Amino acid sequence: MFEDEDDAPHEGVVVSARAFANAVQATDTPPQLVLLNSCNSASQIDALVTVVTPFAIGMADSIDDADAINYAAQFYASIANGQSINSAHLAGRSALELAGLDGATLPTLAVADGADPSATILVEPPSETY
Repeated sequence: MFEDEDDAPHEGVVVSARAFANAVQATDTPPQLVLLNSCNSASQIDALVTVVTPFAIGMADSIDDADAINYAAQFYASIANGQSINSAHLAGRSALELAGLDGATLPTLAVADGADPSATILVEPPSETY
């Protein structure tokens, strides 16, 4: 289910896994990572790393909005600070634990064969010049 452009409460838009994969692949530079920050999305990540991207993160069960927001905030902050995908994922999970939230084990990382999340850095921090 995807949100649509309607701000009023709605059921969302059903998007098949194939349609989503096709949309992600419809670029000259496919993404290195797909983060599905929604309930029960971990069931899709193995297929994503097989066909679409080397790394995918999904939630293993229902996740509270606060947990999902906290995980994403820490994950993306870590990525922006030049941390590896694995470190950012672990930092996101740790942020949930440190905040006393229940969803710390829900974010799940899937990795394609031959890919290394500990060695993959998506954002190189700017070099400091003096």
